[in-house]
Parts: sequence; structure tokens; C-alpha cells
Amino acid sequence: MTRTPRTRPGRRAHRTAAVLATVVGALLPLTGTASAHVRVFSEGATEGSPATLRFRVPSEKADTTTVRVDVTLPTGVTSTGVPPASGWTRTEIPASAGGAAHIVWTAAAGHELKPDRHRYFDVQVGPLPKKPSIAFDVAQTYSDGTVANWNQQPTGGKEPDFPAAVLVLDATAAKAGQARGDVTVRPTPTPTPTPTPNRTSAATATAIAAAGAGDEGPGVAPWLPWTVAGAAASAAGAMVVIRRKTKFCE
Repeated sequence: MTRTPRTRPGRRAHRTAAVLATVVGALLPLTGTASAHVRVFSEGATEGSPATLRFRVPSEKADTTTVRVDVTLPTGVTSTGVPPASGWTRTEIPASAGGAAHIVWTAAAGHELKPDRHRYFDVQVGPLPKKPSIAFDVAQTYSDGTVANWNQQPTGGKEPDFPAAVLVLDATAAKAGQARGDVTVRPTPTPTPTPTPNRTSAATATAIAAAGAGDEGPGVAPWLPWTVAGAAASAAGAMVVIRRKTKFCE
């Protein structure tokens, strides 16, 4: 009877180390890309219902800070309240003839958004339009005067360099629309008009502030470093066990 040769302990150690290294290597690049691009979220948002939009804005330039964030509200989306963001002043610009409404946050001295950091800006809106997805143009101004216009739509299944922040309300319908080519790249928005004072009531502002709007944090998604560290620790532990077994077998 032919016996199947046993795998040598040393060979098993090399194979295990290779697999674990691959896993850790795959996770590491994510720590640098997870913070990229402006995003919009809204828990439980549905068509035809009010919602709270949360814009996540990362400061991606290494040598300058973010000092201004301008969100354009598309047709059918109406602001009903703007929670305060600590260290930032907010301004609501109503829609004019042929124009869109804007919400602008400007950093006070010493509160600029530093490189590799992000923060959230919340907007309460009325009933959302009945669309599979809603795209928001966001203009991000840096302290050196440069402006990143996040307003491009994906084409050919590829994400552009400066994609618009998209709130998906019906994932299936939105994906079908993109496949049909309904989504196109939109032009850079026209310059923002002169701001007018925000009219959010003091009582509303105080109540919203208690909910913790505008928290600031690292640019990298918080779970990624722990995931990578856990994978690395698992790899180290596995190697110790394998080495002990190898030494015992010898």
C-alpha cells in the first residue's frame, strides 16, 4: 500500500506564513484609501420621507487644511435645519431663480480641518424625492486657495477622481440606471452667491448639538487599524505555535 508522504513541519510553517502575509498585505492598502472622497450617509433614509444627511469630509491634501465646505442641494431636496458643527460657522443660501440652494460651513481660526482628518456635517431635510439615488455636489476649499469640486458621476463603471457624494435610496434601481447609462458626468457648478445669515432657531441648534453633530476623527476608517493589527497578531501567534511544533517533531 502506497503511503502519502507527510508534509514537513517547516514547509507547513512557510505556507502558513505566506497565507497570513497575504491577508495582512491585502488589508494594509485599505488604511490609506478608506478615507478618500466626500461621502453622504443617512440611516434609514427612504423616498418621500424626511431624513438627516451626514456628509463625511476628509482633508486629503498633505500640506494644507480644509477651511470651507459648500454643499449644493439638488432639486427636490429642501433643508429644514442645519445642526451646528463645533468650530465652524454655517450659512444657508436659499435657491434663486435658476440656481440651487447651498449650505456653507466655514472654519473659525484654529478649527481648520487638518490633513488626514475628517469630520461630519449634518443637514436635516424634508421628504426626499422619489429617486433611486441623489447626487450632491460638494466644493471643498483649502487654506492655499485651491478648491476640490466633488461633482463627477461615474462613467463606464469606473469611479472618477472627484465623484459627487451619492445617497442611494434604492440600490437595485440605482444600479440598473447606471447600467443603462442614465448617469453622466455633470459640469462644475457655477460660483457660489454671497452668503446670507443662517436662520436656524437657537432652540433647534441647542437640541441638535446635544446629539453630537460634527464629530472629528482620523481620516482612516476606525476599524481598519485594529483589523490589521489583529491580523498581524494572529500571524505572529501562529508562527510561534508552528515553530514549537516543528522543534518538537525534530
